Amino acid sequence: MPERFPNLYDRDRWRRYGYPLLAIGVVGVVAGAVFEGRKDAATANGWLLLAAVGLGLSMSIWMRQRYSYARLDGDQLFFRYLTVTVRIDLGEIRRARVAKLVAALQRRGKTRRSLADADALVIRLRHPDEGRLRRVLTRRCVFGDELVLPLGNAATLQRQIEAALNPHRYVREDDTRPAPPRRRSRRR
Repeated sequence: MPERFPNLYDRDRWRRYGYPLLAIGVVGVVAGAVFEGRKDAATANGWLLLAAVGLGLSMSIWMRQRYSYARLDGDQLFFRYLTVTVRIDLGEIRRARVAKLVAALQRRGKTRRSLADADALVIRLRHPDEGRLRRVLTRRCVFGDELVLPLGNAATLQRQIEAALNPHRYVREDDTRPAPPRRRSRRR
C-alpha cells in the first residue's frame, strides 16, 4: 500500500479541540451517573446530553484527523477526507515544491503558530477545477491554480511526484553507476 501523508490541519484541530471535548464528555458521563444515583433525572439527562455532544464531536474530529491524508497512487495524486476523495492526474500538475506554511500562505491567509513552521506541499495545476477542490480541500488550501497543503513528511511526497513526472531525471537505487568526482574547493 502506498505511503500516506497526514493532513496537518486536521491533526492540529484534534490537538486543539479533540482532547477538551473528550474531557467534557467524560465529565458529563460521570456527573450524569452521580445525579442519576441521587434520583435527579432531569439534571442527569442534561449532563448526559452534554456528554453525548462532547463525545460525538470529539469522535468526529478524531475520525477526520485519522482518515485525512494524501498519497501518490499510480499516475494520480489522491487526497482523502473521511469518505470524500479527490484525484488529480499527474499530467495536471505543472509544478510541485515544498515550502514552510507561513511562507506559502504569505498575503493569502493566516496560519496558526503551531503550524507556521510546518512543511507544506505547494502544487501548481494546469487546469484546476477550483469549485470541486474548494469543496473538498477547503478554502484554506486552494488559491486559484495553487494548492497549499501542510502534510506530514511533505518533502517525501514532493520527491515522489517529481520522480513520477520526470522518471528519466531520477536514478533508481539499484543503479550501480560510480559517483561523480568531487570538486575541491580552492582557498586563497
